[in-house]
Amino acid sequence: LYIWPLGVRSRLDWYRNAITLSSLSAQDPESQLVLRKALGTPNVIHPEPGDLVLLCAQRPHCAVGFSDGVRVSLQSFLQYESEKRLLIDC
Repeated sequence: LYIWPLGVRSRLDWYRNAITLSSLSAQDPESQLVLRKALGTPNVIHPEPGDLVLLCAQRPHCAVGFSDGVRVSLQSFLQYESEKRLLIDC
């Protein structure tokens, strides 16, 4: 799993990185190469079977291919408010 160290925490962060972030939805190989060059070196995570990985969906990330087993993924949203139960919305 690759996760790039780019966080969007405010509207200013979004505008500061708008050109790079606009390429996130491009699926063509050329745009992906440009995007990966702009994002720099990703943090690499090696999940083991049974591991749960939680990450902010606004942070650029990608799953790397594998040759054995089955990949299972579920996209959902977690909401946290102090003094309230954690809400999982999927």
